[in-house]
Amino acid sequence: MKRRTVIFFFIFAMLLPLMIQREFTPANELRYLNIVDDALENGNFLTFYDHGEAYADKPPLYFWFAMLLKKIFGCHSMFLLSFLLSLVPAFVTSWIMDRWTEEKLQGDESTAALLMLHSSVMFLAASIVLRMDMLMCMFIVLAMYTFGKMHANKKGAREAREGERTHEAALFKRDRILLPIYLFLAIFSKGAVGFLAPVICIIVFLICDRELRIGRYLGWRFWSILILLCALWWTGVYLEGGKSYLNNLLFHQTVDRGVNSFHHKAPFWYYLAGYWWIAAVWSLLCIVLIIKGWRNRFLGGIRIRLMIVTALTILVMLSLVSSKIAIYLLPAIPFFIYSGALLLPYFKDDKLVKGIIAAIAWLFLIIGIASIFTRFIVPGKIAETMPDLWAPYWVILLPMALAALAAMKALKEKRTALAISVLSASIFMTIFLGSFSMHSINRMMGTREGCLEAANTAAQKQQPLLYYSFSAAPNMDYYFKQKGLQIKEIDSATLSGLDSGILFFKERRIRRDSTLRKALDGREYTKLGGNVCYADFSVDRGRAAEEKLDAQ
Repeated sequence: MKRRTVIFFFIFAMLLPLMIQREFTPANELRYLNIVDDALENGNFLTFYDHGEAYADKPPLYFWFAMLLKKIFGCHSMFLLSFLLSLVPAFVTSWIMDRWTEEKLQGDESTAALLMLHSSVMFLAASIVLRMDMLMCMFIVLAMYTFGKMHANKKGAREAREGERTHEAALFKRDRILLPIYLFLAIFSKGAVGFLAPVICIIVFLICDRELRIGRYLGWRFWSILILLCALWWTGVYLEGGKSYLNNLLFHQTVDRGVNSFHHKAPFWYYLAGYWWIAAVWSLLCIVLIIKGWRNRFLGGIRIRLMIVTALTILVMLSLVSSKIAIYLLPAIPFFIYSGALLLPYFKDDKLVKGIIAAIAWLFLIIGIASIFTRFIVPGKIAETMPDLWAPYWVILLPMALAALAAMKALKEKRTALAISVLSASIFMTIFLGSFSMHSINRMMGTREGCLEAANTAAQKQQPLLYYSFSAAPNMDYYFKQKGLQIKEIDSATLSGLDSGILFFKERRIRRDSTLRKALDGREYTKLGGNVCYADFSVDRGRAAEEKLDAQ
């Protein structure tokens, strides 16, 4: 069995309990499910709607896969959606990066690179959550890998230009067609970033490499294929959704969002500060290796230069875009990680490099030891918010502590790559052990149980379901529709005189909103996961106060 297959099977096995048991989150995942259900119900294929409003934020590819799964299996399965649309694209992404570097990385070093990528915070998170970002990341990596092969195939480019029928020419011609297809699929997965990231990275790299024959890679064939595919998509959107939807898709969700964002607006330095935790735990190690490689002129290879240029270009490009959230940086993470991995063999005995890995090991060990004394060192209020696990925290974190000791031993034996692999693997083992307490974690993060309880109460008492100042509340319709109910929004004026209904709100809103505080005065409310609460306004204040006193 190939080394890659063993690693992928290990990661899959460690994440399997989590993917099976995890609940959908209300902010995005439930929204996507409602959008898919609406499309299936109304027969939409290229235009999507969220509670009657056009949802042109995302292209259709991800929704198509989700619609297909719903059609085949008759329901939305967290495991299938997470595995097929997040984890499998993550495996394909790392497989391409591993294949791209197999001439330089073998054995322990290749294993370390794969595990570094999969254990980095944002790549790991995107391998589980239901979002389009990993799908787009996969196609961007495929596009850059294809460009890298074209750039290295100088002979094939020359022979293709001269009309010769050789193997190299055939490979160049094939890659020349695949490149715009991968770019279109990246656009079709997430939007404009899927186009901008590869094209800008290719141009910047060619300029840095002092090769001005951009048309060899981004010539008339490239643009013809890309424009044709986009034109077919946009024509279908126009025919199905009209001019307003097409305008929303092409301008409001791209130009407006990029120049002066109406959503997720953040300063230009957001990713410069966020990189350190987005690519953790290997962010510092990769940057140090890249700097050392540059100072020691180990950046001479085309492959490593292309990866570093791609990583930095995506970072700078996204920093200039107005709309920013952490997961947007995901396409840069494989290139940062593998840039560091390619340079690791040159500096595996370097004191600073070994010191960083040792520091990570010490951090894991300290966390493991500190977890033994959780009840003594964690303040009471914080401890109340921590989930109840099936075993003491030190049991869950034991793999990290043991891996830290094994990594320190490996470093002494000058097996730097093995130390990285052991530390990375321990992260997945810890997730595996912790996932057996998903029921408790779901109650803190999810809303399913609370929504169904509230829906049952509303159905029995014939009360409406309401929400106040809570943007994600409409997404919870996914649960309410099962009871034939629908949640409706109310304003502050309605809230002031509210004397019936089941009201949903965010708990943190109570501190900031005097109207909500006054409405809840003397009333009990139930806490769900993700800071979501609901209160039964069909119970009068006096009775609620009496019940509170009786409970005390």
